[in-house]
Amino acid sequence: MDADIWLEIREDMTLAAVFQPIVSLAHGRVAAYEALSRPTLGREQPLAILDVVESARAAGPHAEAELDGLAITAIASAARHLPTGAMLFVNVAPVTVLEQPELLQPLAELPCTVVLEVTERSTVPDTRWHVFTHSLDILRWRGFLVAMDDCGAGYSGLNRLVALRPDFAKVDMELVRGVDRDSAKAQLVAALVSFSRRAGITVIAEGVETRAELETLSELGVDYVQGFLLARPESGFAETEVMVGRQGKRRNASDAGAALGAAMRLARMAVRGLGDAPGLYEAIVHAARDATGADAAVLRRRVGQTLEPVATSGAPLRPRAIPLSSGDPLAAAFGAERSATRQTHPPDGADSAYGSAFSAPVVVDGVAWGVLTVGFQEENRIRGELADLATGLADQAGLILAANQGGLLPLRTDAIDTLRYAVQHPGDISDFLSRIIRDVERSTGSHDCWIGIARDGRFDIISGDGDVAETELAQWLDPESEMGRMPPGVSLREARRVIVDDIRLEPSLASQLEDLLQQAIISAAAIPMISHERVVGILKVYHSTVAAFTEDQLTFLEEVASLLADYLGRMAA
Repeated sequence: MDADIWLEIREDMTLAAVFQPIVSLAHGRVAAYEALSRPTLGREQPLAILDVVESARAAGPHAEAELDGLAITAIASAARHLPTGAMLFVNVAPVTVLEQPELLQPLAELPCTVVLEVTERSTVPDTRWHVFTHSLDILRWRGFLVAMDDCGAGYSGLNRLVALRPDFAKVDMELVRGVDRDSAKAQLVAALVSFSRRAGITVIAEGVETRAELETLSELGVDYVQGFLLARPESGFAETEVMVGRQGKRRNASDAGAALGAAMRLARMAVRGLGDAPGLYEAIVHAARDATGADAAVLRRRVGQTLEPVATSGAPLRPRAIPLSSGDPLAAAFGAERSATRQTHPPDGADSAYGSAFSAPVVVDGVAWGVLTVGFQEENRIRGELADLATGLADQAGLILAANQGGLLPLRTDAIDTLRYAVQHPGDISDFLSRIIRDVERSTGSHDCWIGIARDGRFDIISGDGDVAETELAQWLDPESEMGRMPPGVSLREARRVIVDDIRLEPSLASQLEDLLQQAIISAAAIPMISHERVVGILKVYHSTVAAFTEDQLTFLEEVASLLADYLGRMAA
């Protein structure tokens, strides 16, 4: 179809949602459903969905996103009756992720785990691939999981799989077709399974049509399957069970070699200094799941008065955020910095997919940072050696976070001591401030920072390399100007800190959004420097992680800003 066809059908086209079950080979039961769209012209004439997709794509990115929006609305409405505990897989176009993520909001409101499927054949230019992956990281933070569709179909292969770091990899049906008779296909699937298992990625084979294909995929270690052999897409939620060689077998914990390998991977990440970033969080949960043989692993981090999930591996449901005041056993264990064991399903049904679970506190610099949980579908799986292993991994995670995260106590102390000395011994201001900027970047795990100084009608911006950019102070103080609406302008006028947890959700940064994302900037903090009840400057810090600035870090930044204000006041005198 060409673009003209889309313009002809879009007004009269309706979309209905159908669902195809995805079955766990480990347990033989439905674990998820993939949502598919069935278009019709008016109410009678069916249309081929692939033709509709191609016509929208030919009409341009706006049309492709519009089609996604229509499909998501239909799917979200029908998926409200999804069986409890099942995941929902939904195909999305890259342009929706990049340009119109707000279209995904109806899915975010569903009471289930939603997995966004993006294809290996995705038409994302290489120049925008890093922006695409950052956009997916933001969606992960909002609770979505990610699946890479059509694995093995494109030329990019494992490179794209590594870059995307999906939770699920879906084997292209062309590899599945006849896999029982074609040794080359079987070897490719086995290689994909081996690679994915090491990376903590769950493998799904789609398009299964024969019993022989099913048995072969089970032998190759594929986790989930879907296809006409099991059930065709339909408007309801089909229940089906599968009996294959692996069904009914308990997943065994990894051997000592696998546990050591998981620990070594974390250690290598610490040596490389990846920082307090989603990539490190994901490495921790994948390593924990791989080492313990758990069905799922969840890492929660304290944010304010809540334990917020920041990374999952293999989780069949969206992990809960747990208020510390809730009386939840996990919150109590966190407060006491002790482990928590559960051997049966909880009576209230929360996290009901886990029949048993073990949680260990993650302590950073002597302070409770979060909780690492490993869960099993079966009850009574927690044993002493597994608890010891999970506790050791949580301890190692705390050490790695302490060595990598923004806010190493020694680094902060160095920065504060340097500032205190400089207040008493003023010197060249631009050189000194550039050194402070670099210290702040190291101490907060950020990758960009600047200091703005308000004086003589100017607002001079000093960067970490010592460069000074002169701007007009009036522009920042005017609430109607573009600069005045930005966080530094608000902070200057109102003498308060302004925190942006997600720049994509901040209207005042819309004009800069593309440039900021290309610089891997996701969150920002503007801290006023106040001397004698007057704002004399701004400390601005950028970070590549959503909601990166904890209260502990903000306290440090405010102490830096206070000392800088004192320093500037002495310089002016």
